[in-house]
Amino acid sequence: MTAHGAQPRPNYVTPPLVLGMMLGLALAAITLATIAFGVSKLPALRALQLLLSPDGSPDSALVWHVRLPRATLALLVGANLAIAGVLIQTLTRNPLASPQTFGINAGASLAIVLCLIGLPQLSGGGIVWPAFIGAAVVGLAMWGLSVSGTMNNMTLALAGISIQLVLAALVQAILIANNAAEDIVYWLAGSINGAQWGKVWIILPFTILGAGLALFSGRHFGVLALDETTGLSLGQNARRVGGLAAFLIVILAGSAVAVAGPIGFIGLLVPHIIRRLAGGDQLTLIALSAVAGPLLLNTADLIGRVAAFPAEIPVGIVTALIGAPAFLGILWKQRSR
Repeated sequence: MTAHGAQPRPNYVTPPLVLGMMLGLALAAITLATIAFGVSKLPALRALQLLLSPDGSPDSALVWHVRLPRATLALLVGANLAIAGVLIQTLTRNPLASPQTFGINAGASLAIVLCLIGLPQLSGGGIVWPAFIGAAVVGLAMWGLSVSGTMNNMTLALAGISIQLVLAALVQAILIANNAAEDIVYWLAGSINGAQWGKVWIILPFTILGAGLALFSGRHFGVLALDETTGLSLGQNARRVGGLAAFLIVILAGSAVAVAGPIGFIGLLVPHIIRRLAGGDQLTLIALSAVAGPLLLNTADLIGRVAAFPAEIPVGIVTALIGAPAFLGILWKQRSR
């Protein structure tokens, strides 16, 4: 309370409800744009009409069987990576943490590639489980380093990037040695090109489970910023909450990598943007990031399609071009503190 009995102002620039509405409108607009734009261009109103009332025409088939699955996959992958980014930054108390900078994406990618080379008959939902294992192994290793107290935020992020580079090099070596198919190489760039409903059905249960549990438990994740004794005094078990966060990170990031490849920087940038705009409340961060992540990924996908039209730049390359300078800026800010 202030001296005059007034409540202190919340620590955010934009009220979360207003920001959520703005992000939702922007997401709807950019999603419609991604559905309308392509080699066969459709007016936005025509695309919207076909979404609401399919008529069996070739344009309707194009919208429902080619462009809508791609846009939907981008929504799910973007939400998964953004929420995983919020959780990993909270769990490790490290603003530089993300599924990419901590090597989790690379761990999932390596496990998938090993299984695809060793078990070529493996496909569809079967590749999700190796992704979970690879993500979990690297995630546990990085979490162990984060709680050891031997590294600060910057050196821990650099260690994660080093692991990411080593694992990526191993993946490339395996692909070269086995003359891997071009589609695997393209997948490794991070791509939602050619998405079909099958991939949507693979990731959808994990998005519902992961995002649902994250939102349901959002208020409890704030305990991870406290020491264990303080958490217990507030009736919260930090170890149990941390275990839940780690589980959600693995299933969210692992399923995203399984269907779209190792797309980077969504999980790093989105939590920073939302935290700056709406404050640090965990439930608010998770909810708004679940909208902002798809917005950023669909925007990057549209940029990649427009910039190289009629060819396409994989969305993972576009997010890297956007995210790398931003990451360096965050790294420099951490260094100057």
